[in-house]
Amino acid sequence: MTKYLLLIALVIAVWWLWRHARKSQAGAGTRPAQREVERMVQCARCGVNQPVSESILDEGRYYCCAAHLREARSDDR
Repeated sequence: MTKYLLLIALVIAVWWLWRHARKSQAGAGTRPAQREVERMVQCARCGVNQPVSESILDEGRYYCCAAHLREARSDDR
């Protein structure tokens, strides 16, 4: 009976080591992609900060949306 218990324990240990090795191999090559830090700008109308790529640039001023750009243009007239 002891032989069977020892054999079962050995199989479980091998299975656990195999699973552990697979997890470490799968996780070794996958690193989260790091994004570059993007410059933040402030909306000339409302003051909200947002990345340059999401902003609208008009005459040297940044706006958070087209509505604020239209409002600023109408105020200038």
